[in-house]
Amino acid sequence: MKLTDLLRMGCVNLWRRKTRTLLTALSMTIGVMCIVVLISIGIGFERAFHQSLAEVGSLTKIHVTPDISARDTVSLLNDRAVEAIGSLDAVEAVTPVIQASAFLRSGRYVHTRANLYGIDLSTADRFMLIPKRGLLPTEGARMRPEVMVTEDLGERFQNPNDSWNPAVDADGDPLIDPLYANIRLTFDFNSISGEQIAGPDGRAVQTGDFYQLNVAGVSSTQNGAFMSSVFLDMIRLQEWIDANAPPSAPETMTREARVARAAAEAGGMTYDLVWVKVREIGDVQWVAQVIQEAGFNTYSLNDVLDAVNTQARQVQGLLGAVGAVAMIASAFGVANTMTMSITERTREVGILKVLGTELGDIAKIFLTEAAIVGILGGALGLGLSFLVQRLLPFIELAEMDLYSVIPPWLALGAILFAGAVALAAALLPAVRAMRISPLEAIRTQ
Repeated sequence: MKLTDLLRMGCVNLWRRKTRTLLTALSMTIGVMCIVVLISIGIGFERAFHQSLAEVGSLTKIHVTPDISARDTVSLLNDRAVEAIGSLDAVEAVTPVIQASAFLRSGRYVHTRANLYGIDLSTADRFMLIPKRGLLPTEGARMRPEVMVTEDLGERFQNPNDSWNPAVDADGDPLIDPLYANIRLTFDFNSISGEQIAGPDGRAVQTGDFYQLNVAGVSSTQNGAFMSSVFLDMIRLQEWIDANAPPSAPETMTREARVARAAAEAGGMTYDLVWVKVREIGDVQWVAQVIQEAGFNTYSLNDVLDAVNTQARQVQGLLGAVGAVAMIASAFGVANTMTMSITERTREVGILKVLGTELGDIAKIFLTEAAIVGILGGALGLGLSFLVQRLLPFIELAEMDLYSVIPPWLALGAILFAGAVALAAALLPAVRAMRISPLEAIRTQ
């Protein structure tokens, strides 16, 4: 029997019992909707978390730090190590990072803590440090290097003469625009407060040096990863740090400081942090493994991502299992409908057997009808799922934001799964139809 004949007969037979067919299809609709909506919420949770991680920073960025817990041999995170990391095939860019904090002053307004990052400015765009206004900074002059600041820096200035209230206007907008304001930097808070000391010649002088900032651009905070931050050339920042660092006696230095001094005396320079940009997400783990084997610690958002993916799969499995319960109930409905249909059409089955219809074709008739019901219910359930997807943003459930994502594979899989469940549910009734005795079936009124 041809497939077209089976489909035609199936549609005719189902239409003859359209009320029962519609009710059975609706049971499949509810089951499919439950599965699709619940799984799509799990997928939405995973994608929303991936998006939040991407906003915080690149998923292909690795933070490398020295392993200070090692007691025997300490691997120095120096220029030679940075060069070796940068030579890895999967690495796109690498830069040492020098960090410090400082105080800023613009007129009478003060910023009490700015985070300074000294990097290789030629790699800034690879690490998502791209100006939203202005330009990328260059090295600039020693006393006045070009810098790039984050967009929240102006909001953090305060007025020390007005109970340290924020420097904003009546509308709440910052009074300081870093791109155009005259901003000076110092590492000494006493300089900010205006305190002075006696100089070598007895005259009053400031307690610390001020450095004029030449703000070239303003960048994003990368979803809070960089707050009140200033980016400049690492050599310039190191010069500032060296010029303002008090001398330390060897006996009072920490172990890490002694290691750094020993490396510097040996002609090298060590770093507390190095950023590594990997070309592909799939290469992050093995690049991190190579760096760890060299004796360094690594951290990347991919470490969090692996845990999130595991949790997301567990959530999707749990939600899918809840939806499967509704689908199982729908399967019982299909099985009951097909059983009733076979009971009512016993005489018809007997006539088909007398006319020489093969047993397999008799089973195919009922299986085709079940498949049509399943696919119809799956299609309706998918349509209803898209409707629920649009309604979810307006539903408040325990103050949780619910996101639903229905990818093509889930939409197609839901319809095919509904058809497969209907076929499985109709298998036993179809076998029963094959076993009906022709003579007994013909006698049935």
